[in-house]
Amino acid sequence: MAKSLIDILISQNILDLAKSALVRKEAKDKKVPVEEILYQYGVTEEDVAAAKSELTGYPTKFLRGLNVSFEALRDIPEESARHYKMIPLGRNEGYLEIGMLFPDDVSAQEALKFIAARANLPSRIFVITPSDLENVLGEYRSLSGEVTKALGEFEKEYEALGEEVKIRREEPAKIVEEAPVTKMMAVILRHAVEGHASDIHIEPARDKLRVRFRVDGVLHTSLLLPLDVRPAIVTRIKVMTNLKIDETRIPQDGRFHAEIMGRDIDFRVSTFPTAFGEKVAIRILDPEAGVKTLSDLGLEGRNLSLLEENIKRPYGMILITGPTGSGKSTTLYAILQILNQERTNIVSLEDPIEYFVAGVNQSQIRPEIGYDFATGLRHIVRQDPDIIMVGEIRDKETAALAVHDRRGPPPY
Repeated sequence: MAKSLIDILISQNILDLAKSALVRKEAKDKKVPVEEILYQYGVTEEDVAAAKSELTGYPTKFLRGLNVSFEALRDIPEESARHYKMIPLGRNEGYLEIGMLFPDDVSAQEALKFIAARANLPSRIFVITPSDLENVLGEYRSLSGEVTKALGEFEKEYEALGEEVKIRREEPAKIVEEAPVTKMMAVILRHAVEGHASDIHIEPARDKLRVRFRVDGVLHTSLLLPLDVRPAIVTRIKVMTNLKIDETRIPQDGRFHAEIMGRDIDFRVSTFPTAFGEKVAIRILDPEAGVKTLSDLGLEGRNLSLLEENIKRPYGMILITGPTGSGKSTTLYAILQILNQERTNIVSLEDPIEYFVAGVNQSQIRPEIGYDFATGLRHIVRQDPDIIMVGEIRDKETAALAVHDRRGPPPY
């Protein structure tokens, strides 16, 4: 006969026979898991987890208040974590480490197979305690919790204002400096930076305002807010970026910078009119995260050798292509760091300049005044360049100039 959780606790002298009978009966009568009754009889969570470990063969892991990183939380959606009672613990030694409250749950095991396949990593299961499960589930809410608190303050102020609310909703510029709106934006920006996001998307829908972070090229929904806060949030962003507050019909672009986690970070902002209101995309330009080495980007072995060899050639062209968030700009700046030497004149055309590199002559194109990539390239060749970097090849003329100009090895 197979051992049960109660049998193991009896063998370890944690539970006596009399109490074990009462636990079994009460769990059966109430139709709840045995461990719920065990806790009521004074058995600790750690003892139950250790017994489960012996029963299932999976080791235990006790977090004891330690936080799970934002990056780790992305491995399992909050809904799945709550439903299957399992949490991500991080990636270690090539494994996706998962904590499970019920490691013998067949449906949870099936869900884990899918999650591990998506992460392209084998999983390693640990038995956890209910307290650790709840603490990590609370971390999913950390961003939502902070914003929700500010949102509550925002709504309370509106209720207190009564009829004046209608007027102020029509004049969002008057509310952008109020603490709740400012706090909401500060929390969103901080969590995006802490989570190593490259972009923030603030998107209006029919009945909600969705906030998504792009991390490692993939967008993740982080917040769903009431649609009523959209005018205030968008206006706050426009004020920070010095954009036209009353212009909502056409796209606008701008930049602002803020001190987050003790360092100055630039944010590039783009607004875009949609059927449900203005959408805002914010590119995070973190100087510390932006300029990396080629090794930091994951290039190794033959691929690294080929790139290092070719960027040192006196002539030629290197094209870097890929989808949004794939690391094109980061790769370009990593190459510029290598090529940036006293004896070399490097000139770049960018839209926009994402990171300022000392020693490189960086030029911001301005299509609205006729200064586009093609125009810039025609003038750059008169600047005696050794190396030219062009941020984007968008049109036939720029492509032709890039291909035909053989003055140096531009990393386009």
